[in-house]
Amino acid sequence: MPFSGADSLQAALETYREFAAAENAKLGERLQERAGNSTLVDHLTAELSHEGKHLRPALTLASHFVFSGGNVPNRECLAAAHALEVFHSFVLIHDDVIDASPQRRNRPTLHCRIEKDLNVPHSTAGHLAIVLGDILFGYAINLLSSPDIDHGLIGPLQQYLATVTEDTGLGEARELTFLDKPLGEVTLDDISEVYFLKTTRYTIEAPLWLGARAAGIPAEELSALTEFARPIGLGFQMENDLHEASLPLEKFERLAYDFQTGVKTLFLRRLYDDLRPPLQDELISVLNRCQQDRSALTRLHELIHSTQTLATMHREVDACFDEARDWIPGSPYSEAQKVGLSQLAQFISTQRKHSEAPKG
Repeated sequence: MPFSGADSLQAALETYREFAAAENAKLGERLQERAGNSTLVDHLTAELSHEGKHLRPALTLASHFVFSGGNVPNRECLAAAHALEVFHSFVLIHDDVIDASPQRRNRPTLHCRIEKDLNVPHSTAGHLAIVLGDILFGYAINLLSSPDIDHGLIGPLQQYLATVTEDTGLGEARELTFLDKPLGEVTLDDISEVYFLKTTRYTIEAPLWLGARAAGIPAEELSALTEFARPIGLGFQMENDLHEASLPLEKFERLAYDFQTGVKTLFLRRLYDDLRPPLQDELISVLNRCQQDRSALTRLHELIHSTQTLATMHREVDACFDEARDWIPGSPYSEAQKVGLSQLAQFISTQRKHSEAPKG
């Protein structure tokens, strides 16, 4: 099989981690030479050293296995995998500033660490974190500019990452425009499109595309991957929404972060639709108060469990993955690649709890 699962992927991930550590060390050295503040550089490079699942690099490596016929990931694949992971850190830093998140991956967020260690005002720490995040985007592009990469791939890989960046930014911007909009006026299609731009594009589709392109598959043969990635990305993000909603009350009151930010999720919109009109108004009231009022979170938990929304959406998550699997037999890929895509769908399904959820 082109992607045999745990053993081959684990070995590739170890190679990736060694590659990433070496490249990160080079970045730290470059920045320290002219930073003027070693603490800032230390904090930035620390953002790249975490014990997460490295889902995006794993999918990039796995895609290379599938589309290369089982070959060990090449330099182009390793660089693309790390560029995507660095881009992920860039996105999270900005998200944490926007959301005023105090923690990420069980440690203080970058802007909070800067505020404490540099003893600067909260607003200044946020500004510094944003600028440091911008450095990471430059680093991601630089990874795809190495002279060790096939010159014929440098342009296509950079262009694709730039396009993914545009879409991710558009998704974030659309989500922010919904914050002050009444929940009942934000449609399911509105939210689904945000999920496609923010989650599907760079968490599912981008790793698959980059891994396959690094394996030498022409770009015109990879456009069909969107049809495979779209339902998986939707199911993946829905699972993340459901994680917080499914928490028992004691954990819900501590960790139900997304419900306190005004973010319009598919779960919230579906819950709104499943409640009777008087309770719809109460849901809106509770959401407006839950950041300051613990009792509002208790009532929100009661409203969630007064409907079948959770059970229904858990079934819909499974249906999303089934839709992707059902697409594979009629896809334009070889029989071996179809086997690999089926294995990829199963792998993503087992990894679909986000490492960033919950925050706290």
